[in-house]
Amino acid sequence: MRSQTKKTILALAITAGLGMSGSAFADSATITQTTDTANSVVGQEAYIQQTQVGANANVATIDQVGDDQSATTVQEGVWLEAYTTSTGLGNNVEVDQADDWHISNVDMTGNDNETYVAQFDFYNQADIDVTGNDNNVDVAQDGSQSEAVVELIGDNNSAVINQEGDGNFGVYRVEGNDNDGDITQMGNGNTAGMVSLDITPNVGNNNDVTVYQEGDNNLGAVKGVAGDDNNFDIEQAGNDNTGFVYDLTGSDNEFEIDQEGDNNTAYMAAVQGDDNFIEIKQDGMGNTIGDTLIAEVQGDDNDLRVDQEGDNNTAQFQVFGNDNDVSLDQEGNTNVATFGAYGNDNDFELRSDGAENEVTAFAEGDDNKIEISQEGDMNFGYADLIGNGNDTDIEQDGDENEAVLTVVGMDNTDLDMTQEGDLNLIDLIIVGDENSALITQTGDGNWVGGEDDGAFVVTGDGNSLTIAQTGNDNLVMGSQTGSDHSISVTQTGDFNTATVIQN
Repeated sequence: MRSQTKKTILALAITAGLGMSGSAFADSATITQTTDTANSVVGQEAYIQQTQVGANANVATIDQVGDDQSATTVQEGVWLEAYTTSTGLGNNVEVDQADDWHISNVDMTGNDNETYVAQFDFYNQADIDVTGNDNNVDVAQDGSQSEAVVELIGDNNSAVINQEGDGNFGVYRVEGNDNDGDITQMGNGNTAGMVSLDITPNVGNNNDVTVYQEGDNNLGAVKGVAGDDNNFDIEQAGNDNTGFVYDLTGSDNEFEIDQEGDNNTAYMAAVQGDDNFIEIKQDGMGNTIGDTLIAEVQGDDNDLRVDQEGDNNTAQFQVFGNDNDVSLDQEGNTNVATFGAYGNDNDFELRSDGAENEVTAFAEGDDNKIEISQEGDMNFGYADLIGNGNDTDIEQDGDENEAVLTVVGMDNTDLDMTQEGDLNLIDLIIVGDENSALITQTGDGNWVGGEDDGAFVVTGDGNSLTIAQTGNDNLVMGSQTGSDHSISVTQTGDFNTATVIQN
């Protein structure tokens, strides 16, 4: 973009006039028009209106080269600056400034472009650079010390920036066609926009960015996007929220981030691939989704939906592969979820209802499915699947329950764990193919594990493990090695202990 050295014109005039009376300051209006006579001459229109308010020194310049263009500048206030340059055919520029010391720089090259700038209150800045045809820019600033930067290169692009409050910054820089940016900031100290990684215009077509911020010190931005048909919708209501999409490469991606509350962070970093859909909603305070190390999506047709209600919840994820579907719903406070999918056709459904629950899930391979549901407080669910065609279901209802499952192999599709009560534990490792496990715990303090405080290990193919515990403080220990073995344990009552070892 061109420099803003024209700002110094008024600054020099003010400096020169120090020590003089108020009448020493004078308005300055300059119009330069050059008509393009190579075409049918229509003529150009330029209008400047400056209204003195006290001892003011306003500056307005209009420079038109081309034909059938119009430019209007209206100033009513003190120390107002408006610089308009328009080159081409059928362009229209309107600048409306009032109150105290605003700066507007508009530079348009092309045909049938329109720009409107309205500035009120104190020291707002608008810097607009348009190159192409049929582009539209609308900037409205009402407050103090806000800044709007727009750069459009291409055709049929639009940018709308509406700032109400103090110290807001909005930027939209694109190169391509049919891109739309809509930024609304209501409050103080908010930052919003879309740029490439090196802060130059993002290159692509049909990209849409909508950012709505209501509150103070919010950040809603998209940086480093490359591709077409991307859609970003960031809405923030509250203070100190961050919604940030960083370094996305691909096409047909869609992001929706909706944050209500304070100090929430949704940080999507390094998303690559096509047809990704990510919807993030946080309602509460201090919630975090992703960070610079964890949130990463690569592949095709990924669908991630995260909904956190409460305070201080954390969700981190990585997805590599195709056709992944991940959904997480946490309600309560201080819940932690970490999950990653590696392979194809992975399906995660993770839900925590309560406080201080933790869930961790990983999958490597194809056609994996993990469902973990926790209700209560301080539960821990862990599932790690390596192989193809795995299916896992873990449900915990109560407090301080722990379920740990590791599966290595193929076609282990019948794995189900259910815990109801408090302080129950399941620690299970399955290595092999076509094994099944069904474990049900009802009561408090029931445990399933291996000898010497390790995991219950199933190694081999076609093995079956069924455990049902009803009561309190029951214990099942053992291991299963080989093929086509079957273990069935039923415990009813309290303080029962069963040990089964199959080789």
